[in-house]
Amino acid sequence: MAAQSSVVLSDNVKSTLVSQIHQDPGVPKPNPTVPTWQLPPHPLSDTQSAELGKVTDFAIIGSGVTGCSVAKTLLENTESSGESVTVLEARTLTSGATSRNAGFLLSAGPKNFLGMVERFGKDEAVAISKFCKMTLDKMAELVVEAGPEVESSCERRMVRCIIAFKDEKALAAHVASIRLYEESFPEHKGLYSVIGRKEAQETYNLRDTAGALTTSAYVFWPYRFIPHLFEFLLRRYSARFHVETRTPVTSVVYSPDTNEQYPYVLATSRGILRARQVFHCTNAFTGHLLPHLRGKIYPVRLTMSSQKRGSQFPNHGAQFCWMYYGSRSYEAESGVYESGMHFMQQNARTGDLFFGGGTQQIDQVVTSDDSEVSATAKRSVSTLLPEIYSKGWDGAPQVDKLWTGIIGCTADQVPLVGRVPATLSRGRSRGGEWVAAGFNGYGMAMCWSSGEAIAKMALGEAVPEWLPRSLLVDEKRLRDEVRMGPGAAIKSLL
Repeated sequence: MAAQSSVVLSDNVKSTLVSQIHQDPGVPKPNPTVPTWQLPPHPLSDTQSAELGKVTDFAIIGSGVTGCSVAKTLLENTESSGESVTVLEARTLTSGATSRNAGFLLSAGPKNFLGMVERFGKDEAVAISKFCKMTLDKMAELVVEAGPEVESSCERRMVRCIIAFKDEKALAAHVASIRLYEESFPEHKGLYSVIGRKEAQETYNLRDTAGALTTSAYVFWPYRFIPHLFEFLLRRYSARFHVETRTPVTSVVYSPDTNEQYPYVLATSRGILRARQVFHCTNAFTGHLLPHLRGKIYPVRLTMSSQKRGSQFPNHGAQFCWMYYGSRSYEAESGVYESGMHFMQQNARTGDLFFGGGTQQIDQVVTSDDSEVSATAKRSVSTLLPEIYSKGWDGAPQVDKLWTGIIGCTADQVPLVGRVPATLSRGRSRGGEWVAAGFNGYGMAMCWSSGEAIAKMALGEAVPEWLPRSLLVDEKRLRDEVRMGPGAAIKSLL
């Protein structure tokens, strides 16, 4: 659930969006904008073998959280068989959405619970909420297991998340969702607190809000964590694990006649790799190699920045993170679409701000191009902070860096997880292709467990009991026009 929409689109604009939703996202651009998160680059940023191997048992396309989860799960569960695992990344290691976001470890379950009940029923809404909490607990566990040095490096810390609303109806809708969530999870009663307009301004420095929700959440520096896990796996499984960066996969062909043991032929920029099973962990770019998923999953561009805090803005990085819901709007004359949502965390050591949002020209919302920041997005992200906070800036904010990131969205707002049906892979699948993608901007609460699920299923296990059935990829879901059609896609965007 987001801010109440006041967006009215012409038929021409809707037609343009539908066309963009069904476009081939291609492979990731070779020259993306560079996030502050990725500086300095990890030592394994450009890692690859001297020559690309000829065969691998498991080929994983994508090196974000999901791809890392698949790799770790496969390697740890094949120690006796010694099967090989290869991760293929189009650009540098963990350079996609995982290292371009706001660094929140926060479930959308409570505030989206009412919407999930309406779409999937109460039992499934409960299952999705449990899945998100399990995933966040697992992420926390992984950081702790990595040791105090890694935990310190990735700056994981618990803070109070302040979720502010400009509109009273939007705040009321979120409160209603949380109250319904608490009925199903009475042990979580009190997880969210509601504060009024006066407290939001006086205690939390928020200008012109109807009130806010507050809850505990973790924030961290994801780029400093996921590459560390890859580094650990490469050391531990050096004989059978390979990470090949700057190796985009351009096609996948099923050809058992030429090699029955390794029937999948992956064409890459560095030659051919054959695999026994293939995992699509490319999120917004999934439709390039699985064209029948175009329109079901599509890329959406958001903008992020790193900025200096204003001279009167304290360093609250160890205490708070922020989300702000304004009003969604669209100006037909200018073509500017305002998503109404912005988010920010603060570096507890330096006080620098990581601030982002979704203001964009309407025809630049659905795109897989993260190589540029549009003038509209730049103007919005560079000027909004003094409008959101009452105190902090004597003049214009000082922006250090601007970048874009591409999230994978689905029309029904939950990811696609499971075995790829033959009809979706142009008949090439014999059960050896898997997908976990389309996390709708909440990947930190869903990616790791989704990757773990498809890895275990590929190893012969049944669908995990903890995996919500509404996430599974099946023909019925994908052919449901109400749930997955163009109308649902546009509604989920706006």
